[in-house]
Amino acid sequence: MTEGSPQHSESTGALSNRGKLQPLWFAAKLAISLGLIVVVFWKLDLAAVWGKLRQLSGALILTVILMFAVQTYVAAWRWWVILRHHRLEIRLVTAVRISLIGAFFNQILPSSIGGDVARAWCVYRDGCSKRISVITVLSDRIYGMLTLTCLAVACFPLLVHFSVRDEALIGVGALIIAAASALILAFWLDRLPGWTQDWAFIRHLGALSQSTRAITANRQAIAPLLGLSFCIHAITILAIVVLLAGMLPHLNLLLCAALVPAIMLMAMVPVSIAGWGVREGVMIYGLGLANVPPEGALIVSIMVGLSLVVVGLLGGLVWLVRPNRQQPRPLAF
Repeated sequence: MTEGSPQHSESTGALSNRGKLQPLWFAAKLAISLGLIVVVFWKLDLAAVWGKLRQLSGALILTVILMFAVQTYVAAWRWWVILRHHRLEIRLVTAVRISLIGAFFNQILPSSIGGDVARAWCVYRDGCSKRISVITVLSDRIYGMLTLTCLAVACFPLLVHFSVRDEALIGVGALIIAAASALILAFWLDRLPGWTQDWAFIRHLGALSQSTRAITANRQAIAPLLGLSFCIHAITILAIVVLLAGMLPHLNLLLCAALVPAIMLMAMVPVSIAGWGVREGVMIYGLGLANVPPEGALIVSIMVGLSLVVVGLLGGLVWLVRPNRQQPRPLAF
């Protein structure tokens, strides 16, 4: 494709339009985050929030932060398994370092640059092809969503057993169906009719589907990949249960744990900055089904968010000492 060709002009125009839309998308996400946070705090008794917050000991808070730090390590290990599947000679310690940098960009910077882009950029900068760099990160996300959806399905009978409200059960069921449909597309986009392959975007997604599906045939990769994925989500569930036990020990903690996968699935909707606002609203409603007071659910959500921020700050330190560091730029296949 030459510089003056029509294809080049269309590609340049598309990139230019995407660049113009990014500030608008960021402004929309920022407005959603701030709006939801204002609504949440407006409806709650801040004195009650402070009172419950004081029930959390420093040791408990430190424990939760350490749990999310361990989770970042486990998540890096899962991604490293995918990198090894693609025969990329990247050490586990390097994958952990890059994942910490990704946590920094994902949680700290108020921009459209996310942790996934940062991870892909770091791998690309270390010599991997741009296409494979992006595929490894997206495959990592897909398997994370797959195991979270499986956990939501496994916990659904517990929600029925504890007589969760019918409308909530319908909502969780619809959420699971939507997630499962998205996963089916993610794994089988390369099987769409031939005429769809005329679109470059569909071809790239088809390559992602082929690559992601190929991991299931690799016995040395799929077992640790799924095991590490379940461990990642188990840490989130355990952290939330530990926080609730520290404030409200007489709750039905088993029901609370069963609600967390559906809560986290809903909180994954990328319409706010680092999940702020959406996570708080979903947590208040979801944990409310287990009779958790809104103030307690808000504190849990804030502690989860702040723990991730602390891990992101650690990633910022890693990025600062990284030689020849540059700010990640958007990647395409």
